[in-house]
Amino acid sequence: MKNLIKINSCKRILNISNRGIFINNNNVFLNNNNNKVSNINKRYFTNSNIILNNVKPLAIGQPTHETHPHLLEKDEVTKGIKKEEFKERRNKLLKPFAIGSIVVLFTPPEPMMSYDIPWDFRQNTNFNYFTGFNEPEAVLVLEKTSDVDHISYMFVRERQEEKEKWDGPRCGGENVNRFFGIDYGYNLNETQTLLKLLTRNPEKKLYCNIVEWNQLFSKLQGISEFQTFNIEKILQQCRLIKSNSEVKQMLNSGEIAGESFSEVMKYIKPGMNEYEISAYFEWNVKKRGAKRMSYPPVVAGGNNANTLHYIANNQILKDGDLLLMDAGCEHWGYTSDITRTFPVNGRFTEAQRKVYEAVLDVNKKCIEMCVAGESINSIHDLSIQLTKEHLKNLGILHDNNPNTYSLYYPHSIGHYLGMDTHDTIDFSYGVTLEPGMIITIEPGIYISKYDQNVPEEYRGINIRVEDDVVVSQKNESPLVLTYRAPKEIKDIENIMNK
Repeated sequence: MKNLIKINSCKRILNISNRGIFINNNNVFLNNNNNKVSNINKRYFTNSNIILNNVKPLAIGQPTHETHPHLLEKDEVTKGIKKEEFKERRNKLLKPFAIGSIVVLFTPPEPMMSYDIPWDFRQNTNFNYFTGFNEPEAVLVLEKTSDVDHISYMFVRERQEEKEKWDGPRCGGENVNRFFGIDYGYNLNETQTLLKLLTRNPEKKLYCNIVEWNQLFSKLQGISEFQTFNIEKILQQCRLIKSNSEVKQMLNSGEIAGESFSEVMKYIKPGMNEYEISAYFEWNVKKRGAKRMSYPPVVAGGNNANTLHYIANNQILKDGDLLLMDAGCEHWGYTSDITRTFPVNGRFTEAQRKVYEAVLDVNKKCIEMCVAGESINSIHDLSIQLTKEHLKNLGILHDNNPNTYSLYYPHSIGHYLGMDTHDTIDFSYGVTLEPGMIITIEPGIYISKYDQNVPEEYRGINIRVEDDVVVSQKNESPLVLTYRAPKEIKDIENIMNK
């Protein structure tokens, strides 16, 4: 069957044998032998329908539907999130600003690990949220034109063949609209155009995020007389309540991490090093599609877990000890954060079982409180009350123990979770929870093996159980995103002893 190239603008149809074409300068060529077909100017190909198998898709600095159809659906900028949702986010951001306001987001150059070796690039969270763009050195400019609409501009690194040969493809200003739905795209070296946009507000006010980018700011001297306002809290406000598509991505992240915890439970044996468990977990989440870990994992055997953020992960796991593991993954920009505690040898001792059941009880009852109208603070208050009762029942808190509950439970019940592990950090834990917010629930009891004030059987037992939870309406059950990470004693022991 012969392929057709339909050129809409000149109503001309060419029949070409099934060999594909490529366009170079103003000419159209057959792919296989460079036979010239027609001297048609490239401008006629605007909005054309090309039905060919061999046209190379345009690669930019991140996956697109054209280059990665196995990952992204049509019109998805990132997994599960389409251009229209990103535009809605930008409109939401501009809602509190007056018509004519200019709002700017910067994402600076990628940080270097040493000299000319970069760290694995992770996009600025807010820039990612409002654009889906995943390259460093970019500027988003939003101009509010009415109560319901805006004009968007994005300045990005220009395409450079020599640099792309070494570091991979770039988007370039000419492709910004096509892939991201931004109204106008420019190259970052068009600084005069950027300066005109930034200074067009007659009130000389500029609303932006604060970053360090001296190389760019030195070229924008014209904004020095403008009054700048840090909009970080407004940016976080937009991210506080998750959309349905965001909850779905958070669920994917929770399921990947949860399954990986289950794999670790099957794998662990006495005599292994903590870092081996860390590496095995990371391999499992990446095997399932995660981009990276959410944070440096805590893999703490025995009394190491008495240090809450223990990340050395370099001790030998001992028979009879517990392993407290706090780890998660980032999947298409959304994080998970899970803690599970389980016996290195696959069987809880009686003392470990008692403390574990106490912590698990607090975990479950606090999850039930993740409903509209509560707050992290109010849930924390319940966790304190429940933990005190358990500590007394276990004989850990008693008249002869001078310590208070806070030695054994020294942290909050949880935090906000989203694109960042400690998400929207400018919002207090006293904020009233609403449906669509996501928080962690992570009670714990930590007993040093050197604590002479507690019964000897409990010394060195350190336990935390953490889940990620979507806040629900008051009459509904909260959604636990991390349900695939086993936490019942019988399930843990069954998995570990198959």
